[in-house]
Amino acid sequence: MDPTPPTLLIVEDAAEIRMLLSAGLTKAGYRTLSATQGAEGVDLFVQEKPDLILMDVSMPVMDGFEACRRIRQTESGKNIPLLMLTGSDDLHSIQQAFDSGATDFITKPINLPLLQQRIRYALRDAQREKELHQAKSLQDSASSLAGLAFWEYDPASQKLSWSGKAQQTLHWLESLPDNLETTLQMVHPDERHRLQSAFMTAMETGQQFSVEVRLLWQQKEYQLKILGQLNQPGHLLTGAVQDLTALRRLESQASYLSHHDVLTGLPNRNLFICSLADQLQAKQSFQALTLVLVLEIQRLHHIMDVFGVDATDELINRVASAFKACFKSTEGQVARLETHRFAAWITLEAQNETTLIRYLEERLMPLNRCWLLEGKEVLLNFSVGLSYAPTQGDQATQLLRYAQRALQTSKSTRHTLTVSPYHPDQDTNLQQRLTLESELRRAVETQAFSLAYQPQYNLATGRIVGVEALVRWQHPSEGFVSPATFIPILEDMGLIQTLGQWILQEACRQQFAWKQTGLRLRMGINLSPAQFEQGNLYEQILDAQQQAHASPEDIKLEITESLAMKDPDESIHLLHKLREAGFKIAIDDFGIGFSSLEYLLRFPLDSLKIDRAFVQNITQGRSDRAIVLALTSLCQGLGLSTIAEGVENLRQSDYLDALGVTELQGYLISKPLAADDLPAFVTVFEQRGIDNANPFPG
Repeated sequence: MDPTPPTLLIVEDAAEIRMLLSAGLTKAGYRTLSATQGAEGVDLFVQEKPDLILMDVSMPVMDGFEACRRIRQTESGKNIPLLMLTGSDDLHSIQQAFDSGATDFITKPINLPLLQQRIRYALRDAQREKELHQAKSLQDSASSLAGLAFWEYDPASQKLSWSGKAQQTLHWLESLPDNLETTLQMVHPDERHRLQSAFMTAMETGQQFSVEVRLLWQQKEYQLKILGQLNQPGHLLTGAVQDLTALRRLESQASYLSHHDVLTGLPNRNLFICSLADQLQAKQSFQALTLVLVLEIQRLHHIMDVFGVDATDELINRVASAFKACFKSTEGQVARLETHRFAAWITLEAQNETTLIRYLEERLMPLNRCWLLEGKEVLLNFSVGLSYAPTQGDQATQLLRYAQRALQTSKSTRHTLTVSPYHPDQDTNLQQRLTLESELRRAVETQAFSLAYQPQYNLATGRIVGVEALVRWQHPSEGFVSPATFIPILEDMGLIQTLGQWILQEACRQQFAWKQTGLRLRMGINLSPAQFEQGNLYEQILDAQQQAHASPEDIKLEITESLAMKDPDESIHLLHKLREAGFKIAIDDFGIGFSSLEYLLRFPLDSLKIDRAFVQNITQGRSDRAIVLALTSLCQGLGLSTIAEGVENLRQSDYLDALGVTELQGYLISKPLAADDLPAFVTVFEQRGIDNANPFPG
């Protein structure tokens, strides 16, 4: 029988993020609960007792910080993993999250694979902490139930006697001491006088005492608690001894774990910041720099998906050791900040930035190698961000934040390790990015986007036969924003699926609306990689088409060559289902990817779109003409049509016609048009013909 999946409580007021998290985490095997604001989240926590909480920061009624504090005040909420979701990574928000009791934080836009990785580690660490607390509780109970070793001391004879079970309690002693002097000689020299004074004071004043001392025996150290009081009738001291060795060792371990990473044993974020702060406060030579580096293992979640958690843990341990070995122990300190991030501070003599970066890259060179994992070689990508004091600041948290900011510019797809220094303009760029993200979120929520439609002209019939739907966004104050700017941001924010679904619905609705007026045009709709990763894309497309009452044969779904090749077998399966349902399929931007002819022959296609890169110089470049001719010949043999993109003048049109291209799309025909302008454009264009194009110039 499968174990019960962990329950995750998602407290998030943004519906699309809440639904995205719930769907993604449910698919990953978790049971999810959802709340729309902090107070509701607290109530749901009390009722359901989830295993982990994902808490948004900014919410109505009760924000995430207050909700976090209230959960921590409950008995069952003291140790639950609680990850704060924040749209900002500034120090204040992060510090406030930890002050409120957060276990960790993750910034928006949320990277779902990275979040799943964080959740795995948080649940695993919580289980380890639970086991540690259980062990501590068991130790406390055992110490209490085992009883105390009772003793009696006679000041007159200086004899020390013990109860019958004392030997069991102090089992590590070969024989129990029979006088006070022998006992004192076994006590640690630093604490011997304190115990002797406690005995003397008790005999003189009758005052009770409780003293904790270290006992040395056979090169080992034991922690004992000794209690005593004067028994007035017999003028004897009576008392008890409790062995606290195991308990203190456990407490020491708990203290260690609160300042160190469980997996690697390296200092954690808190200890790293404390040690860096101490270093910065110490008097340093004006000729010295304190460097702060943050190193990230890129795409670690991919490795975890392939090799599993245990193998990934082993890899992280080896990276930690290798990173630590890059620096001498006397130079500074290395720490683990998060699952995939490490940090280090070191001191060096002052030098210019270029020399400094070259020096650090040489020191980190041992990381830039193949790592053997389960008998297979894995080449890791590392990013490194750098800040340094006193030039860029003198506060530990500030320098760490700067290094993390610099890390963002260091990310690369190449298997090289480069160090990227922090520059102040990165904060400005980040602020602009955060502002744009906020505005885009509102635009998605209010459906503030629109579609423009670029006509597609058939060379054989001389008619406009189709359009491509292109998304547009008019910023409230900045005006038109290019899709090349906002589409990648929406992908990072996890909102492209929501926008993609709206585009499907709106494009299908518009196609049917034109058809009702007598204008039947094929509607081309682009599918994004994020949509392809959804398990229900087929159902979404079918639902949009059916709700709009559009005919599947009037809808052409366009995917890029690189998207199709990301998972060819899965792509072929999905495209076959769509083709069987009646939809047309086109490969967009064809010719600039790296697909093999074998796969292309297997794709269920209706047409290929030839990228504008081969069109713009077709009147001058023989190689471009040869490529286009090869493509059109291939398509004619396979029964596919071809659409050339980016056609801007009649000479290009003539060449493409001669080379066998089926359709043209570009500013020669028309710029992308609003839906209301399309019917009039088609009428006028087909009266004038392409030689007098075009009535709606770009």
